[in-house]
Amino acid sequence: MPGTPQPELTGAIAQCDAPAEAKAGMFLINGDWTRAHETAQALDSPIGAYWHALVHRHEPDFPNLKYWLRRAGDSPIHARLLEAAHAEGKLRAVTPSGAWDQMRFTDCYARPADREWTRRIESIELLALLDHSLAM
Repeated sequence: MPGTPQPELTGAIAQCDAPAEAKAGMFLINGDWTRAHETAQALDSPIGAYWHALVHRHEPDFPNLKYWLRRAGDSPIHARLLEAAHAEGKLRAVTPSGAWDQMRFTDCYARPADREWTRRIESIELLALLDHSLAM
């Protein structure tokens, strides 16, 4: 989960030679939500929309999160999230059809009773999306 922004890390991220999609994720993981939001919002790509959604998750602004998730669509990282949900024993909570359902995961994420397992899956999601972004 994103932490407290480290200014020296923000500077390093801004200067690094990485795709803008990866920078959006790195800013978010660093806890620099403003830079993450600005970077993701400037992108016209499914990965950019996904990072934009995750910024809104941490506000929290769940209606906006869902809007951006719809714009992001399916992602190759969803297979990892299905595996993680299965390992948590929560597969049925997030997939009525066998495919990862971001809207159902968002609903679970918003419930205090589901905080522990959704935050563990979120950690996997952040790293998987960053890895995917770096591979661009």
